[in-house]
Amino acid sequence: MHTAIICATQTLEGTQAWDTLMSLVATTRKLGISFFEYVRDSISYTRKIPTLATILREQSSLNSFGCSSMPQ
Repeated sequence: MHTAIICATQTLEGTQAWDTLMSLVATTRKLGISFFEYVRDSISYTRKIPTLATILREQSSLNSFGCSSMPQ
């Protein structure tokens, strides 16, 4: 008997968790950080890798992107 594999979540919470996971994968990839290293660092609380918010804040302060409202 052949069983079909359904690639969908079963609950709203599962969908939200999947979306969060995929967002983390995409963000770490764009920042050049290993997703698995980032998750391991976060779970183990070693904090060798700064939070994504910290990394993004640091990078955005280096690039004002032409925004006049950004402090210089």
